[in-house]
Amino acid sequence: MKTTGVVAFAFGVPDTIRPNQRIAEIASKKARELNGEIYTQLDIRIGEGVPVEYTKEEPGNPPPTLRIARGAVQWAKRHRFTELWVVAAKPHLWRALRDVQQAVREVEAQIEVRACKEIEQYPKDSWFCPDSTQNRVRSREEWDKRERILKLIPFFLYKRVALRR
Repeated sequence: MKTTGVVAFAFGVPDTIRPNQRIAEIASKKARELNGEIYTQLDIRIGEGVPVEYTKEEPGNPPPTLRIARGAVQWAKRHRFTELWVVAAKPHLWRALRDVQQAVREVEAQIEVRACKEIEQYPKDSWFCPDSTQNRVRSREEWDKRERILKLIPFFLYKRVALRR
């Protein structure tokens, strides 16, 4: 029985931008290494032969990080996974981890959350891509404008903001 899942968070749109290709490569490799499965977004194209479930979303309108995290935890519970590995762009990793850990606590699941260390091999600034259709991931400056606020607000407020979309 498989006990491990990988949740991969996109960093921009579309699936052809380099950050999303990196995330797909790291997630696919980790899933193969651990004989696991992947839960991800439409803009992350997973390699052949790796079991994958895509979160529900409208093309061109990616869901918030917290919604993906909650979906991933429900998916992990259904599969009885005891471990979830998080793959996200380095600038996004702190929030992806926090949201997955919070989602685990909300449902009182016995799931250990871990970060994929392979992300560390890429410099933090290399994740930003001017080709993304999402403005906030085109540059560090755009990203930091929003992220600073998200780091400072209490989680109970963050939940309201994050799930409003």
